Amino acid sequence: MPPRLAKRTKLSEPVCSANAVVVPSEDKHAAFTAWSKERGVEIRDVKPAKLPGRGLGLVTTAKIKAGARIIFVPEKAMFKPYNFLTNASPQAQLAVSILVDCKAAQPTISPWAATWPTDSDFEHSMPLRWPDALRCLVPPPVEQPLQRQEEDLTKDLDAVYDFLAASELSDDDFRYYWFIVNSRSFHWKPPGGKAGSMVMCPFIDYINHAPGGTACNVFERANGYEVVAERDYAAGEEILATYGAHSNDKLLVHYGFICHSSTDSDHQTPNRDDDIRLDHILLPALTPAVRTQLQDVGFLGGYALLPATNELCFKTQVAVRAMLLTCNEWEYFVANGEDLGGDQSGAVRKFVGPLLKQYFDEAAENLVRVAFRREDAIDMNNEFELLDTRWTQIAQALEDFLNSA
Repeated sequence: MPPRLAKRTKLSEPVCSANAVVVPSEDKHAAFTAWSKERGVEIRDVKPAKLPGRGLGLVTTAKIKAGARIIFVPEKAMFKPYNFLTNASPQAQLAVSILVDCKAAQPTISPWAATWPTDSDFEHSMPLRWPDALRCLVPPPVEQPLQRQEEDLTKDLDAVYDFLAASELSDDDFRYYWFIVNSRSFHWKPPGGKAGSMVMCPFIDYINHAPGGTACNVFERANGYEVVAERDYAAGEEILATYGAHSNDKLLVHYGFICHSSTDSDHQTPNRDDDIRLDHILLPALTPAVRTQLQDVGFLGGYALLPATNELCFKTQVAVRAMLLTCNEWEYFVANGEDLGGDQSGAVRKFVGPLLKQYFDEAAENLVRVAFRREDAIDMNNEFELLDTRWTQIAQALEDFLNSA
């Protein structure tokens, strides 16, 4: 059962955000670490730390060998949704459960919540929280996942509306914890065939993202979540985990940050999972007959340029060849991944070249717009930095492809 709610005097502020919990800033991470250990979380040779340009993360305090357990969160330490509002989505159930706990007369997770991003952090990083004047500057591939996220939030707000009103809780409170769950939760499937749910895992949620193959291994065990070193670590290194094989567009929408792409000039680990979506320029160039043909075989949409390899993805190759080849030639390529006669790569590049040049010009124009708007913006440096970074990555990837032989 959820804890009993405490009397509330002001509904517009998150009750358990990092600004609301009375924990000294310099002590809150140590307090949360101790709180986690008291609940059975195993923490070995790592600690939270502020990292230049990356916010908070976990760094090693001693040498760690490959294969060593770094963190273990037992099931009993997880925060699970309370058994009510079963008609709402798993995300909504968990978000409102956290809200109820934080508003309780005796909250159980205050030390944990004190370490979470504030509502202001979300306002400056999550495009869904940006004003329309900024949202209109996001790249076209961001628009679709952003619209879907907005629809999900609206649906979840509708599902919990009566409960919030009866409990004297505000939409703003729920929205804050909805973003907390969206960016920090895990999926948990308990043993014995019981239904799975979204949960929160203490301490693991400090770990920052890295592309697959460059991060620690995170395993869902029968009795909890385990983080294992994928290589040897020296003291003082940051440990990372992958949130999934996500492009920078998805990372921006769901987590409020962007990884460096393979075309960036610095020495940080590139996002090998990044792609530059091309639907908004390629779909209009396809005839209605070709669109139907592609839809019948599941290849309509999802077209992309892959910066890590400077290649068009296979779906894009299939779509363009549907415009260029005979039916037999096209079906052979779909089945075998190679052309039946001579190599058609040159013809494909000739077809997409003008489209990619059009997109490159669009990116250049939007970089100018972002710079112009940024001059007059107040307290929006992070938002404009995200926009500038993503449009620059898009322009660079397109330019690299157009200039390649």
